[in-house]
Formats: sequence, C-alpha cells, structure tokens
Amino acid sequence: MYKIKNFIRNSYDYVCALLLVFLPFSNSIPNLILALLLLFYILDFEFKPQTSYPKPFIFIALLIAYLFVQALCNGTFMLDFVFYKKYLYLLVLPILFFRVNRLQLLKNVALITINATVLVSCYKIMKFHSSFGYFPFADGWATNYVLVLERPYAGIFSVLGAIISFDLLRKADKWKYLYMMSFLLSAAFIAFISIRISILTLLFLFLLYVFFYSKLALQRKLILFASMAVSVLLLFAVNKNISKRFFIESSLGKTIETTKQYEPRVVILGCAKTIIEQPSFSYLFGTDSNTAIQTSLTNCYKETVLDYSRQQWFLYQNFNTHSQFVDLFLLGGLIAIVLFVFFLVFYFIEARNNFNAVAIGVAFISILLIENVFHRQFGCFIFSIFTALYLREKEFNGKTQT
Repeated sequence: MYKIKNFIRNSYDYVCALLLVFLPFSNSIPNLILALLLLFYILDFEFKPQTSYPKPFIFIALLIAYLFVQALCNGTFMLDFVFYKKYLYLLVLPILFFRVNRLQLLKNVALITINATVLVSCYKIMKFHSSFGYFPFADGWATNYVLVLERPYAGIFSVLGAIISFDLLRKADKWKYLYMMSFLLSAAFIAFISIRISILTLLFLFLLYVFFYSKLALQRKLILFASMAVSVLLLFAVNKNISKRFFIESSLGKTIETTKQYEPRVVILGCAKTIIEQPSFSYLFGTDSNTAIQTSLTNCYKETVLDYSRQQWFLYQNFNTHSQFVDLFLLGGLIAIVLFVFFLVFYFIEARNNFNAVAIGVAFISILLIENVFHRQFGCFIFSIFTALYLREKEFNGKTQT
C-alpha cells in the first residue's frame, strides 16, 4: 500500500498536466483523466495536502448546493440534469488542483497547450485562406470552423496564455525569449482574429499593471499609456476587421444603429428582460428551470425578431442568455448572484497582492459577462483549474517550485 501511495504522490501533478494537454482538443479524454485523478485522491486518503480547500470556492459550493436543492424542490433536476451536472466540475476540480505542488510544471504545460491551439488554428486559417481567398473572421460559422475552439473561448484561452507568459517571463532566469514569444503569439492571435472582449481585456490588464502594480515613475506610466493609445488607433486603422467587429461607423449614431442590427446580444438581453418582467419570475429565487428560461427566450425571438431570415437564425442557434451573470440571476435570483459575487470578492481579496492571479480573475469576469461559461465543459474546466492554481500559488509564500 505504501508503494501505491508513493506512486500516486509522485505522479499526481503529471496526471494534472496530462489533463491540461488534452483539454482543448477533446471532451472525453479530460473526463477519463479526471476520473483517474479522483481515484488517486480517494486511494491516497491519508495524504494531507499542505492547505485546506480554497476558501473562495466555498461560495461556489454553496451556489451549487442552492441551485441543486432549488431544482429538486421545483421537480426540474432530472429535466435539466445534463445542464446541472456541469456544475459538479466547479465543485470537484478546485479540490483536485489545489493539491498540486509543481505549479511551474503546470504553468509550462498550460502554456504549451495554449500555444498549440493557437498554432493549429493559424494553420487552419491559412489553409482556409488558400482555398477560398479570404480570411473567415466576418462569418461566425467559418470562424468557428477554422479555430480549435469557438471564438470567445479561443480568446479567453489566449488571454490566459498571455497572462501565464507574462508571469513566467518576470520570474524566469532562462528561456525569457521563449516566454516573450509566447506572450506576443497570444496577443497577436487575439488581434488577428479580432476577439473583441479579449482585446479589451488585454488593454485593461495593461493599464491595471502599469498604474497599480508596476513601480515605474508617473511620467513613464503616462508615456506607456500614450503609447498604448497610439498603438490601438494604429491597430484599428490597419486591421479593418477589428473596426467591423466593434461595429465602428462614421458617426456614433450609425455605430449604435449597426450594433443594434448585427449584435445578437442586444436582442438576447432584451428577451432576458422580458423573462424578468413575467409574473412567475421571483427576484429572490429566479425561475424554476433552465428549460423554462430557454423556452421563454425562444418564444421571445419569434415575437421580437421581425426579419424572417434573422429570426430563423436565432431559432436555429437557440441562443442562451450569453451572460453567466444574467443566467445565474434568471435561474437562481438574487441568492445565486450574491453567492457568486461573494466568490469573486473573496477571490480578489486572496489574490490582491499577486497581479497574475488578479489578471486571471479579471479575464474570467470579462468572458462571464458575455458568455454562459458554465454551460460548457471546457468553460467549467478552465475556470476551476486556473483560478484554483493561482490561489494555490499564494500558499507557497514565494517558494521556488520544481
């Protein structure tokens, strides 16, 4: 038995790293590796982790318990079981990844995996361009076809790559050029495929670091800010696709009108508002099921989207609320939102002295605002793994990892 436990302790971090390798390329293989990690965790029941369960995730556990109990009381748990079971990843993964000790190893493996997704996507983009003579970034279906991950998730994955590259670059004694190249690759990829929320997130993180975490003199900070502003203007001038993605027109009025016409989230959020206005909706507890939310959204698309072809597109895509915050409010009311906000508040309290941990939190908030991240296995995995890893880093108190 001692040999088995010793093997588990020596190989545990490498199994976690293996999960990261397959994460963007498969749904089934990460689940198999996750099952193996759970087995290791159970078999090594006498092993005492260096720390307890990450405290901010207690609120995630309370949120999941509340949503499950509410669904059971409403009699809708089995109806939406496929939806609810994804929340279990948010509960289990922080426990498993908060046990790791080789943080440097996992960061490097994560970076290799992220760079691999970028390079494979670039290859597919160039192959598409050679066949059709244009870049597919204006068409949602074509963009998702050539990317390893759908555009918003390719964006958050690349933002994570930029953050981890910056983290390792600042601490590295060697391989600095590789980390710099990795950072530039992630940033360039985000600009190339014009991921709006990821561009805005990187710009915000740049300003956050320069003005609140760097020790530069104020004059140099202002010079960097001015340089960034000029660079952004040049980027928008050179890359017309970015201007199109941000719906920038010749005047503010035209920009607003174009946004209303082409941005589906304008319609989606309007339909979410109609659900809130329904007599059956409770501000405290939300509605009774995810199925009910989706049915109400579908009915709203039929009634409010007058253009037939666009209406059929909305119905075919079966758009959800496209915001995790809106989704939690509709599903669980103020109780769900308060529990999730408590998680975020305590996460940033724990992470406040570590820019990279703060940056991870900011990156996830940005995508949570515009995507239902917890509706996807991949979203649950990356949210749980990277927030847990950067909270875990605090427990080492600056000790060098192997």
